[in-house]
Amino acid sequence: MTKINDMTKEEIIAYIDSKDVEVHFNLNQFDTYYDNKVLSYSKLSKNKNININELKNYAYEINDTSERVEWAYKKQLIEDSAITKINTKPKRGEIWTCQLGKNIGSEEHKTRPVIIIQNNTGNEKSPTTIIVPISNRPKKIAVHIELMQSDYTFVDGIVGDIKGTILCEQIKVVSKARLGKHIATLTNDFMDNILTSKLKMSIGL
Repeated sequence: MTKINDMTKEEIIAYIDSKDVEVHFNLNQFDTYYDNKVLSYSKLSKNKNININELKNYAYEINDTSERVEWAYKKQLIEDSAITKINTKPKRGEIWTCQLGKNIGSEEHKTRPVIIIQNNTGNEKSPTTIIVPISNRPKKIAVHIELMQSDYTFVDGIVGDIKGTILCEQIKVVSKARLGKHIATLTNDFMDNILTSKLKMSIGL
């Protein structure tokens, strides 16, 4: 296919028209898929012979479906705001809130605190950064770290407690547009002597 920069005016108009058709086709597929899924859950829930555990499972599934549809819309809004976040400059070792979204399986999702692990040159010049999430799930494997209050200091004006498990196996590149607020900074000792060693273990260094 000809690159957009190399297209004539007429070719660009034709390209836009074809993509408009493609977008609406995909939206219709998306709508049909979720309409059928929701209808299926609704029918099953009205079955008088259904037991409470089955009903709970359907409730969890319909909630999951709702979150996925909501995230599809929210992600577009985040994308639209990306240009306004390009000058965000997080630092390695800082803890930020981050919109991780609705993901697949055991991937961390929703808005969670995350630790910036990218070097500061990348943080300054790149539109993306590298993070590990802090989860509310318990520590399970060797590359998990239970975060303690003594491991960080809050940004002035922030109060509360950041509890959870650092998931060093879930290293992730994210757009800075996903970042919310800088809420705390890890101590140098924790960053250099604990987190760095677990990150190396996670990727086999």
